Amino acid sequence: MKKILILGAGLWQIAYLKKAKELGLYVCATDWSDNPEGKKYADVFEPISVRDKEKTLAFAIENKVDAIFTNSDVAVPTVAYVAEKLNIPCFTQQQASIATDKFQMRNFIKAIGLQTPDYYLCSTLDELCDKYKLLNNKCIIKPIDNCGSRGVYIIESLEQLLSVAEETFENSFSGKILIEEFMVGKESSVEVLVDEGQPIILGWCKKMKSPEPYRFDIQLDYFPDYSDEEHKAVNDLVNRLVEGLKYHNGIMHIEFMWTSSGIKIIEFALRGCGSNVITHLMPILRGFDIMEFLLKKSIGEKVSINLTKDLYGTLKFIIPSEGVVKLVSGIDTILKLDGLVDFYTDLQPGYKIEAIKNGRLRPGHFIVFGDSQDDIHAKIDFVEENLHIEYNG
Repeated sequence: MKKILILGAGLWQIAYLKKAKELGLYVCATDWSDNPEGKKYADVFEPISVRDKEKTLAFAIENKVDAIFTNSDVAVPTVAYVAEKLNIPCFTQQQASIATDKFQMRNFIKAIGLQTPDYYLCSTLDELCDKYKLLNNKCIIKPIDNCGSRGVYIIESLEQLLSVAEETFENSFSGKILIEEFMVGKESSVEVLVDEGQPIILGWCKKMKSPEPYRFDIQLDYFPDYSDEEHKAVNDLVNRLVEGLKYHNGIMHIEFMWTSSGIKIIEFALRGCGSNVITHLMPILRGFDIMEFLLKKSIGEKVSINLTKDLYGTLKFIIPSEGVVKLVSGIDTILKLDGLVDFYTDLQPGYKIEAIKNGRLRPGHFIVFGDSQDDIHAKIDFVEENLHIEYNG
């Protein structure tokens, strides 16, 4: 029996842990928490931070693992480090560094001839204020090495910059942040499998974003009837990025903006889209078991990719008003909806909803699929009409 080490055993990693067991693998897992939700699905568990390379390596050696895997951005450098030390299939440390350090990423994107927003690296508040003067009045600040929109703000004045800069610096593991051009256009992201160096697009979406000054996703629409011209542009972007990175096997999540001067890459990651898009939605839309592909690739097996479907799907986040929840109702009705892939919410009596500033604070989501845009829109309306949230006071 082959052994796999999965970094991260929280809620969003459970599907991978269960799939690994389903495939007959012996599952070792780590997580920063002593008792994460996915702990019970592992044969061996150790509470080790996914950022701790040396402790993770020692755990991997102790358990004689044959493979290592994660779908967490912050764990990617650790995965690459351990894989290199143990000579097991994985992306390289250089690829991991490029994909998790947004400053390195920006430099790399420019070096291979693709577009990215104008940007500056800042380590101090004084430096940040100086660079702000070089950009237009409207810009974006973000940590170079975090995820989930933590510390990401749209800035329109020096006063606003000063009011949120400390939070952005605090959300950077390295203490460094980017200040960059605010791009005008429509945001999208694309999910890509890479098999022996050949990219295969699973699907790409157009996004609805949060109100400013925040920058998190509210809705992702995966509609295969977007224009041929758009499909061609996305395909070209994907091929050039995969070739430039020399990425051989695995998955990529690429976020980009449609601007008046063409597509500009916002960022990319060596993992799939979260919130159950890769684990729940994409297998239905494309008729292919993506987790099985990724886990088998991680243990060195060859897997044929056969996409048999091209359906429509949407991930929409629940963004309620601020307040203390008194009652949530209608979920039983929602769960009976034909075409509902997933419904999740933290909302319950007593839950305090505060201002949602980043993706981690969204209290739930739902995913639907169907045969057309109209079908999807009708299902979204059904969920929203039946989800009732009452507040105290």
